[in-house]
Amino acid sequence: MTPEDWRLTMDIDFWGVVYGVDAFAPRLIEQGQGGHIVNTASMAGLVGMQWLGVYCAAKFAVVGLSESLRRELEPHAIGVSVLCPMVVATAITENSMRMRGKEAPQAPPVDQPPPGAMRGGVIGTEEVARRVVRAVDRNDLYVLTHPEQREFLRRRAARLDAMFEPDRW
Repeated sequence: MTPEDWRLTMDIDFWGVVYGVDAFAPRLIEQGQGGHIVNTASMAGLVGMQWLGVYCAAKFAVVGLSESLRRELEPHAIGVSVLCPMVVATAITENSMRMRGKEAPQAPPVDQPPPGAMRGGVIGTEEVARRVVRAVDRNDLYVLTHPEQREFLRRRAARLDAMFEPDRW
């Protein structure tokens, strides 16, 4: 990834969320009627993934922002959820390439994930929307979309927890 790739990814995936929060949070506070903000991150914002360093960095930033924002807005009765999907049936790759003035590759370049590297099923946008609405209704912080996420998150939590074992100190 070039510095320009990093800038573009952060501008879209992180700063896009910041601009959205900046546009809506002050208005929700001013109205004094509560509300809810949903930010879009990714599973890559919860678990670092090979071949996705810049994307993970941006999405981890969105998760951290959302977790902090939730605490900051709670006194105003404003909830915050962060959507962390795995693979959703969208045209994200094609649209991202088109936006950059490029054509989507027919075969992945050498530095891209090989076929099958992104484990997990593909779900539709309708299912993601259903889960987001349910999360807002329940005031859930995290919106997860795939059952496969559970094992990834358990392994990450176990690695973190293991660092507190006496032999690690």
